[in-house]
Amino acid sequence: MTAEQLGRTLVLIVDGDLDLHTAPAARQAIEAALSRRPRRLIVDLTHVQFLNSAGLEVLLAAHRKAAPHTDFRLVATTRTVFRPLQITGLHEQLIIHGSRSAAIAISAGTDDDSPARRPRPGH
Repeated sequence: MTAEQLGRTLVLIVDGDLDLHTAPAARQAIEAALSRRPRRLIVDLTHVQFLNSAGLEVLLAAHRKAAPHTDFRLVATTRTVFRPLQITGLHEQLIIHGSRSAAIAISAGTDDDSPARRPRPGH
């Protein structure tokens, strides 16, 4: 996992699998990022090849921990990542974008964050 600071936005880029073996490291990286109190935290899952329930739990816990101080967003560009989010209903709870640039560009609290307007990878 690598991090990029863009002003008050912090982007965490996850590469590989987000599963039982990698979830503890992902949780630790996200918690460290949140401790910096960025205005926005974007977790970019573009390069994730496998996402299971352990990874989903990390993302949901991060979403809960971020509120209300940090705007938490995901980037999901592949069916491999979006499908587990959709099956579990997390796509309705989390703000998900189809590209990193979209996640960075949209201001917090705009109508563009509504579930009906969120990009649906693989559709």
